[in-house]
Amino acid sequence: MRAQSLDWFLERLRSVARIPASDDDNDLVTGLFLVSHEVEGMSEWQVRDGTVRIRAAGQEYRYLDE
Repeated sequence: MRAQSLDWFLERLRSVARIPASDDDNDLVTGLFLVSHEVEGMSEWQVRDGTVRIRAAGQEYRYLDE
């Protein structure tokens, strides 16, 4: 993905995260993305509780960025 598309994609992902629960379980959308950047390295995007949380990826995922 090109850098200029990142904001667009992140906003779409945030929109998906805000989709209300559709059944009695009240399950919201959840997911985990590992995002790699050539300069900034890898980050972890967590979709849960109606939001997207971004943080540095743990060392256990470094093999994916080699």
